[in-house]
Amino acid sequence: MERMRGTRLRVSVSQRRVATLALMTTGGFAAASTGFALATTGEAAPAASPTPTIRTAGVLPAGLDPAATEGEAATLAVAIADPSPTFTALAFASDRATIAPNGEVMFTVRATKAGGAPLIGSAVRIVAVSGPKWTTTAALRTDAAGEARISTRLLSTTTLTAVFDGSAALRPSVAGTTTVTVQAPPPAARSARTGGGQSGVMPTPTYGWVPASEIGAKAVYLASLQNGKPYVYGAEGPYAFDCSGYAQYVFKQLGRNLPRTAQEQFRATARIPPSGKQPGDLIFFGSPNNITHMGIYAGNGYMWAAPQTGRNVNLQPIYSKNYYVGRVL
Repeated sequence: MERMRGTRLRVSVSQRRVATLALMTTGGFAAASTGFALATTGEAAPAASPTPTIRTAGVLPAGLDPAATEGEAATLAVAIADPSPTFTALAFASDRATIAPNGEVMFTVRATKAGGAPLIGSAVRIVAVSGPKWTTTAALRTDAAGEARISTRLLSTTTLTAVFDGSAALRPSVAGTTTVTVQAPPPAARSARTGGGQSGVMPTPTYGWVPASEIGAKAVYLASLQNGKPYVYGAEGPYAFDCSGYAQYVFKQLGRNLPRTAQEQFRATARIPPSGKQPGDLIFFGSPNNITHMGIYAGNGYMWAAPQTGRNVNLQPIYSKNYYVGRVL
């Protein structure tokens, strides 16, 4: 089986206007780091426009060091203490206070000058708050109404705020914090396993009631960490993968020992109707006796996959209407 040696390969970045981020400020996900992680592709948000600019985000993280922005806090504190007569103000809110894991939430920033006029075309930072530390996660630019928005998915309870760093003429300001609580549904009873304990291989039931996945959102997060690594036939990671080696590697970190091949993984997972798929479920292509490819469902019709020779692990649409769904319980 071919293995990759030498230096770690560089993650490729597409040139789309998409900001992608994963919010992971609490909880003990396998291989997760605290803070708010961000990977940005494409250009920065455009200058002021007559319509609101909304940036969207998925679960495509890259590590950020919370200590990297400690110096920003000290600089901002000095600037805010400056008795400049030109004040600014920020309002920051989310469109919901409680969501399910991997649920989508929209954050809105509104920036104003003294007297309430909108602060147009100005950069504002979204900041994750963790005790006395913060971590900058995204840079937005206000529109003609002085507003900026970002949509993302959360895997755990997260506290955020917004910061305007000021300018030569305008005093900086910080918004109040906003916390979004992530509440998981009640844990469902797991089906019986073979092979003993949580590391056993799962039998394959037919269609019918199947417990919701307890680890789906975590699997999507861990899958996203491999973004950009190359496809190599027979590779099991950590530097390269084929499609089934990719799924096996992700779920092994969550205590689930999947078989090695796509065909075996199809037989070892619980059958789910396509209409009932959830993030973290496995998407299989081909026929029940000849599975030709697979991926890890990420939500909204997309899946994480190691596609084929010459391409890298990436987030891609489910490219066929004909597929099977398997759930790792």
